[in-house]
Amino acid sequence: MNVGTRWRLAVPLISLSLLTAVPTVYGTWMFWSDFGTTYRALSVVICLALAAQLALAVSIGIRPARDVPWLRISLIAVTFLVACGVAAVRRSL
Repeated sequence: MNVGTRWRLAVPLISLSLLTAVPTVYGTWMFWSDFGTTYRALSVVICLALAAQLALAVSIGIRPARDVPWLRISLIAVTFLVACGVAAVRRSL
């Protein structure tokens, strides 16, 4: 896989990761003092999961691969689902 193809695959994944990570980090920062310790801890877990998702998306563009990096793409999907699950648990508090 050449560099252009890797980045053509990585840019939409990076954009989607930023689309979820930026509002989450901003919301956690803005409403930090409004909620309790459990809510804060779960917010930090969500932010870390989305940061890992962003790092995986960037790694697709940076790290060379012979074929489509399906493992990293599926890990992006898994981290998104984990963040959604933790957000559901956090909302039920």
